[in-house]
Amino acid sequence: MKLRTKTWLAVTAATGLALGGFSPALAAGNAGPTEHTDMGVTGDAVMDHLQKISDISTSHADEGFRALGTPGYEESVEYVEQTLEATGAFDVERQAFEVDNQTFGEVAVNVDGEDLEVTEASYTEGTEEPLTDLPVALPVDDDYSDLAGGQLGCAASDFDDSAEGALVLVARGTCSFGEKTQAATDAGAAAVILYNNDTSAPDEPLNATLGERIENGAPTVGVSYNVGNDLLTKIEAAAEGEPLLADFTLETEYTTSTTWNVIAETKAGDHDNVQMFGAHLDGVAEGPGANDNGSGSAALLASAEALAEQPTEADNAIRFGWWAAEEVGLVGSTHYVENLGEAELSKVKSYMNFDMIGSDNYIVGTLDSDGSDVPIPDGVNVPEGSAELEGIFTDYFADIDQPNVGTDFSGRSDYQAFIDNGIPASGLFSGADGTKTEQEAEWFGGTVGDKHDTNYHQPTDTIENVSKESVDIFAPAIGFAVHTLAYDLVDEPTDPPTDPTDPPTDPTDPPTDPTDPPTDDPTDDPTDDPTDDPSERSLNIDPTTIEVDDFVGKTGVQVAAAGCTADTTATMTVDPQNGKIEKFEQTATADADSVAKFGVRGLEKSAADDYIGAYDVTVDCEGGDPLTGSFDVVAEGDGPGAGDGGGDLPRTGNEALPLVISAGALILLGVIMTMGARRRKA
Repeated sequence: MKLRTKTWLAVTAATGLALGGFSPALAAGNAGPTEHTDMGVTGDAVMDHLQKISDISTSHADEGFRALGTPGYEESVEYVEQTLEATGAFDVERQAFEVDNQTFGEVAVNVDGEDLEVTEASYTEGTEEPLTDLPVALPVDDDYSDLAGGQLGCAASDFDDSAEGALVLVARGTCSFGEKTQAATDAGAAAVILYNNDTSAPDEPLNATLGERIENGAPTVGVSYNVGNDLLTKIEAAAEGEPLLADFTLETEYTTSTTWNVIAETKAGDHDNVQMFGAHLDGVAEGPGANDNGSGSAALLASAEALAEQPTEADNAIRFGWWAAEEVGLVGSTHYVENLGEAELSKVKSYMNFDMIGSDNYIVGTLDSDGSDVPIPDGVNVPEGSAELEGIFTDYFADIDQPNVGTDFSGRSDYQAFIDNGIPASGLFSGADGTKTEQEAEWFGGTVGDKHDTNYHQPTDTIENVSKESVDIFAPAIGFAVHTLAYDLVDEPTDPPTDPTDPPTDPTDPPTDPTDPPTDDPTDDPTDDPTDDPSERSLNIDPTTIEVDDFVGKTGVQVAAAGCTADTTATMTVDPQNGKIEKFEQTATADADSVAKFGVRGLEKSAADDYIGAYDVTVDCEGGDPLTGSFDVVAEGDGPGAGDGGGDLPRTGNEALPLVISAGALILLGVIMTMGARRRKA
């Protein structure tokens, strides 16, 4: 079980956004949250989107539900696009590409008169006509009990002459399925059986993908460990010179389909520092795919909507991806990553994957990128930073006392292409064809010995069989991860400083004389009129002169208006005098001490010089006349004490203006407000 102390992932990024013009809606917000939150993402919000996706899938039941190349998939793409565009917060792109769509006819394998339970491999070639009386052969290996060595069939040299024209049996492990089929093809094999090496789930079928078509490749199927091991025993027991004989038929057809990934990126945030979240949108033709993977897709939609409603623009750009053609070999995500180009790829700093979050016999699983629960398989690349990404989830679950377990970080989902290209990754997973253990049942409930998703790739993968309890746990965790990677936290504002115009007290002054002794006469009768508001109205701006590098940092200029009526709304107006920055207005609520606190900072670090100049500040609040003040943003080295002058006054706004005024307006964001973290308790 993962229960850890809190250690946040530090995301380093310039916090800014350049826009082509002033947009009041996008300007609204504060200087950033002081604490991370789940953004209010709930299981109910996820289920609302899942119902829509499920309805689309079931309405196309006769056309393959939401599988590759179906009308149901295209309609699901349209729903995702419409939902995102309605927020106004994202640039949405439909990425089209072509993919081979494979359908199967008869698939039958009979060895020594016994029919085997087989599963066709994705991207396999078929048989032009049934193959009969094939000898059954093994790779060359001295010890078949270790599920290693030559029996893995990773190279043509793992076979001898017996493989020529034979059906060969190869164990899963070490190299990819495609490499095994290619090696057997190079050795002259007529067909291939791949068998599972998972002895803990001996009856689990092997759903293999070759990754891509292999020219003139040997037709390939997969079998469970038990089927493969029984066949291995029979082959080894066969008399020398009298091999087992097999009949092998695999009918398949390829068609080319156009399909689409949907990519959405926040308009706000640093677009050179992209944090990415993804889930595959396609399903299998056998069922509506509510859990696999309507659940993950719906969770991304709910999180995107919640992010769009935050009071603060994101510091780091958040990019969501809904992948096509995952079920036929991770094609959509692989296509996306391979077509980014080196410059764009370097901007993607992390990837989080959500493939199934509502399994009926669920576990709360994190992709175990630190290998603490499940050893990292051989050959799997784990980019630096992946363990810290997993820590976002484990720390979140630790805070709410939610047990969780690490799951295989094996690259068997859409994060594969990202880690292969050095992008750190993690994610969440509620389980598929794994078997629930007693310990898992103690932590999460459910039935020991059953699959984590008893409806996996079945017609019964309907919304009625999705675990709402599981979705309720996963939904806020995903929202929390989005918020964590979107925002750089700011320090909580302190109380306003004392009025800088007040003269300091000289510690060498002698103490004052005591007051005269009290008189016996009573004071005058009190008047009927109330006394003035005891809260003195003042406007404190700290600092009044700030170098531009500090102004585009996390803190900027702090503004505190004292003497405002408590619990009323104060409005700050910042009026730049340099002709480049638009006037900005923001509100805050005066606290119990009658103080309204704001913060002003520049957001576009790459255009820092455009902020140089004078800024007039006005705060209008109940309790008296508007309060006014100003501050100056100066070039680096022009602050107080800079240069030979030591205490020269800062440059004025007019002196700081460049000769050419940019036509593009930059947004000035302000108002530091404390945002409480909303944490769900499981």
